[in-house]
Amino acid sequence: MADGLLNKASIILTPTGYKAGTLYNVAPVVEPYEDFDFARASVASRVNSSGLVEMVGRTLGSELVTNGNFSNGLNNWTTNTATESGGVVTIPNNGYIFQTINFPDSGTIKIQVEGSGTVKYRLGVTSPSNTFITKTLPFTAYEDLNSTDVRIQLNNTSGSDITVTSVSVKEVIDTNNIPRISYDSNGDNGHILLEPTSTNLLPYSEDFSEWTLGSNSTLTYESDVVAPDGSLGVYRLQNPQSGSTFLSIGFINCRNFSLFVKAVTGGVNNQFNLDASGQPTDTKTATTQWQRYDRDFGSQANYNLSINNGIDNYASDIYIWGAQAEVLSYATSYIPTLTGSTVTRATETATGAGSADLINSTEGVLYAEIAALDDSSISIGICDGSTDNRVLILLQSNNTIRGFVESSDTIVFDEIYQVSSTLDYHKVAIKYKANDFALWIDGVERDTDTNGASPIGLNELLFNNGGGGSIFYGKCKALAVFNEALSDSELTQLTT
Repeated sequence: MADGLLNKASIILTPTGYKAGTLYNVAPVVEPYEDFDFARASVASRVNSSGLVEMVGRTLGSELVTNGNFSNGLNNWTTNTATESGGVVTIPNNGYIFQTINFPDSGTIKIQVEGSGTVKYRLGVTSPSNTFITKTLPFTAYEDLNSTDVRIQLNNTSGSDITVTSVSVKEVIDTNNIPRISYDSNGDNGHILLEPTSTNLLPYSEDFSEWTLGSNSTLTYESDVVAPDGSLGVYRLQNPQSGSTFLSIGFINCRNFSLFVKAVTGGVNNQFNLDASGQPTDTKTATTQWQRYDRDFGSQANYNLSINNGIDNYASDIYIWGAQAEVLSYATSYIPTLTGSTVTRATETATGAGSADLINSTEGVLYAEIAALDDSSISIGICDGSTDNRVLILLQSNNTIRGFVESSDTIVFDEIYQVSSTLDYHKVAIKYKANDFALWIDGVERDTDTNGASPIGLNELLFNNGGGGSIFYGKCKALAVFNEALSDSELTQLTT
């Protein structure tokens, strides 16, 4: 937003401050601040300013394992035949180690085990909820707790020695209703992100060892490769130029399939296909940087989803992470499914900002720098608490931006302008004043009207159309209300 005009704005929202339940305005700077009330009954992910995927509202509790790095030998651990030397525990065939843990009564825990070999782990001593799970070391796993969970146990039935260098168990703590300031994948363009509810229908979004592997494909866990969230460890999928080369999750009733992919090396061997039964091949090319690829199948159906080499005419060697299947036509922010169940991100709402003292009904300007997530109708507006008096900026289908003003239930201004894409950011302003209305987009006055009354009783700034419809699900870099009708030169400066 043009810095010289900031002093004229009565309300300014930019991607800056927030806490659970509140999205702070930059202005006003004195009470009443009229900040937005924010709600989302779940955690959610964002891309942070370093370009990493990050869960907003999710933290890890303190370490639940004692002597998890074996610095005190095997103290606090029970074993039959395992030995320790220099912080490395060797578990022979048919050996085990376990430690009793004071688990929380419920919730989710994160388990990290470092070492080499194939191990079986479980949390408790009774079946069926605590049966052993086989993993290749090192591994990271998440488990939902139950009342029988009393210890972490590692068993070796691989036929040869395995080594373990550390064991960590921490509680996953989620705090809901925290707004998101997200960024592009390169860390640019900070924005407030608002999304509708969506469910990741894939039960294992990061643990691809739970998927079905084609007989000619190879899947390995690479513990030293940095994942899109900054952690260490991703899966490597190698599909040679032959048949039976795929990694499949089975039939999922969805419409969109997305995945983070990075080529192991540049040049050749970096092509892959996000496939669905009955759909044509859609070859994608990975780069040596992590990118998120998605595919809209055009309609919701029960698809057999897989990552493959299309029609067997090329090989692929790629790292994969963060798979997601949704019923929406586009990929929303990443929703991890870590314990074998689907996970839903709740709807986000930002409401309650503005007042009659901060919003002038006689004249003013509503300004926003925004981008849509898809081609459905979304709106930002000021209103009187109803749909009788309102000023709206709408992003609609066919890449149109609409300026709309209503006074005493009578439409006095309603103009649209087509842009190249509403998925890109646009700076939009609506000037309203009796017999003086204008729609400005990207530095140019696009439409005007010199006939009509100004709205009455405007007192609320909101992310919908005033009646609760056309809810804004998109990206907002700036939002402002001015209590006077700015000049053409000021509007040029504001929206350029």
